[in-house]
Amino acid sequence: MLPPNIDDSQSSSDAIVRENANVTLTCKATGSPTPSIRWKRDDNEKIVINKTFEVMEWEGDTLEMVRISRLGMGAYLCIASNGVPPAVSKQIKVSVDFSPMLSIPHQLVGAPLGYTVTLECYTEAHPTSLNYWTRGDDGRMIHESKKYKITSVAEKPAYKTHMTLTIFDLEV
Repeated sequence: MLPPNIDDSQSSSDAIVRENANVTLTCKATGSPTPSIRWKRDDNEKIVINKTFEVMEWEGDTLEMVRISRLGMGAYLCIASNGVPPAVSKQIKVSVDFSPMLSIPHQLVGAPLGYTVTLECYTEAHPTSLNYWTRGDDGRMIHESKKYKITSVAEKPAYKTHMTLTIFDLEV
């Protein structure tokens, strides 16, 4: 009787993949009796096997995910157990890269002259994108000043950002 031991040399390390690629994670363990392997997400979200099948846990030494989306990004745990304590686990991080996307909740925002107005923009990108505001008339980058206040707040999941641009004393 031997407790389980995960063989790092035969198991997956952290992975970086493009969105919509297939991902295969492997986890090999030794012990007596032969350990069984199960997979869970560290954040307790469901594992999306493919577009129509998701599970809380997956059994087997191989976890295959078809056409992974950004929602599949995160830490996966492979847990080896064989009835001989202790069970052991290995964390494998999966990063999903995708091109930046923008969404704007209000396409047109108005305010009277001399008043303050705030523009909003949401971005999604991994790796993190370089985000900034520009003027529409000349394309120049806008910097923080008495005239402009800029915020950029990371959202959850971490690939989302909420940006605002506040313009004081609105002019023509």
